[in-house]
Amino acid sequence: MTNPVSNHDMKVFSGLSNPDLSKRIARYCGVKVSQADFELYTNGESDVDIQDSVRGKNVYIVQSSGRDTNNHLMGLLLFIQACKLAGARRITAVLPLLPYARGDHKQPDKRKPIAAKMIAGMLEVSGANQVVTVDIHSPQTEGFFSIPVDCLTARFIFERWIKENIPDWQQAVVCSPDEGGTRRAGILAEKLHLPMALIHRESFNEEHIISGNVQDKQVILIDDLADTCFTLHNAVTQLVRVGGARCVFICVTHAVLSQMPQELFCRSELVKMVVTNTVNQDYSDCHESITEKLVVIDVSDVIGEAIRRNHFA
Repeated sequence: MTNPVSNHDMKVFSGLSNPDLSKRIARYCGVKVSQADFELYTNGESDVDIQDSVRGKNVYIVQSSGRDTNNHLMGLLLFIQACKLAGARRITAVLPLLPYARGDHKQPDKRKPIAAKMIAGMLEVSGANQVVTVDIHSPQTEGFFSIPVDCLTARFIFERWIKENIPDWQQAVVCSPDEGGTRRAGILAEKLHLPMALIHRESFNEEHIISGNVQDKQVILIDDLADTCFTLHNAVTQLVRVGGARCVFICVTHAVLSQMPQELFCRSELVKMVVTNTVNQDYSDCHESITEKLVVIDVSDVIGEAIRRNHFA
């Protein structure tokens, strides 16, 4: 049990995106969630009214991303400025899933924004002194900020789950579903002392090529975010059909799951899909074929410990 942090010095607030995770984080830190009222007007504008005094306090605002990204982001920005105007000593934006994190670059032949850089600027201008996030999509995104960024990882709890729940995990292969996750899969493979595979898609003919041997192997497929599950579905199909994999375990940090294709979860080769609670989801209405293969693990200890250490400097 961690040492309780005084309510006199620390304030943990919850946005609308993930109140359950906020309560778990506050409980880990030994404090209660402070009170604030959010309002969304009929014309789409947001407003916030802080009920507890924050003058001279270290404020931590937990607001993740997910399906209602724009409203949650705007609510967070207004909250940060309200705390700044109310005399908060230090304001930390706790963003388990950083919004627009996939917009971290611009292809030379496209006329598109670099959204992650804009998010960094908006957070700083609103008055944030620090950002805490989990498994950021690309490490270079941290360079968009001129304020400190704590990039936490759920890798350690995935490692523990793998060792406790996958039989003969020492014989498994860690795989990335695309080239973008190569570094992520490589780190997990190195920590577990396992071989690694990579699925590469050739853009000119849409053909998938598997680098590495997965024949008759248990495959641990790891990714940072699952939105439509299209990439994961393709990866499982290629691993089984082309690579000859025996079974697949999926580990995903941010389970947005705007679509959950039953054809993915109905595959006998998919044993479990392990996700974290960085994104608030209600799986009670999902089909049984989905819920029996979905495992949700808690990251509040990881985030809470980072907050506690930041608070005590």
